[in-house]
Amino acid sequence: MNKIKLIACDMDGTLLDDDKQISRENIEAIAKLKTRGIYFVIATGRHDSMVKSYLDTLGLEMPVISCNGAMVREPFSNHLFSSIPLLSDQVLVIIQACKLHHADYHIYARDVIYGETLTSRMFYYNERNKTLPDRDKIKLLVSRDFKKYVADNTGELYKVLIIPPRQEDFIAIQKEIFKSTGLHAFQSDSELLDVSQKGITKAHAIQVLCNELNIDRSETAAIGDQLNDLDMIEYAGVGVAMKNAVPRVKEAAQIITETTNHQNGVAEALERLMGRS
Repeated sequence: MNKIKLIACDMDGTLLDDDKQISRENIEAIAKLKTRGIYFVIATGRHDSMVKSYLDTLGLEMPVISCNGAMVREPFSNHLFSSIPLLSDQVLVIIQACKLHHADYHIYARDVIYGETLTSRMFYYNERNKTLPDRDKIKLLVSRDFKKYVADNTGELYKVLIIPPRQEDFIAIQKEIFKSTGLHAFQSDSELLDVSQKGITKAHAIQVLCNELNIDRSETAAIGDQLNDLDMIEYAGVGVAMKNAVPRVKEAAQIITETTNHQNGVAEALERLMGRS
């Protein structure tokens, strides 16, 4: 097989343990990649401003694949490699679907995360900001006037994060959004749905970086656990599923770790990948 030159890695349920921390073993394994000239790229459904503190922990200043591939940016310099937003009309329809099913939602824009109220993930981000240095803080905007917010930020809205009130509401919300917009709402966590522009995935973003860095698809690997990781695991030269991954992701992967995200599974994955290249 070709030598691996770029590894894309999901965060939640993959790189991060159940306490949302990166283990010492994972940090050390990623540091070894740098000595071999291998790019380690975070590929997440999160906004890239939520990744800054983790990049500091890893000692990396690399582009981040964020919003499930809708934005690729180096978050400290703000150098933008790729951005594919939702249309304003699409966002308004998604919001109406959320209201119909009494689901909370947040909108990920280029530089700000918006919510109507300081609830769900917005509350978590706000609390986390209290412990972060200024350069790592997450910009938040809380306002009931969602129509004005959408109008004021046209062309810069990359993802809608939906928090359904109950598990049984997931399918109904997904069907409503697809019927109204043709967009798929992907499950990114056991409690969350993500909506980005049609055809935009983490795999698309890996392709963007490969073109930028002159790396062939066969020289890439991807590590993940949830359905929003499926496309990149299928696209990469080597796909790796965590032990805790959902069944469809495991079926698509060439490697399945024997350890979970809470047991340094990424360190295991990197060791096995280096053994293949």
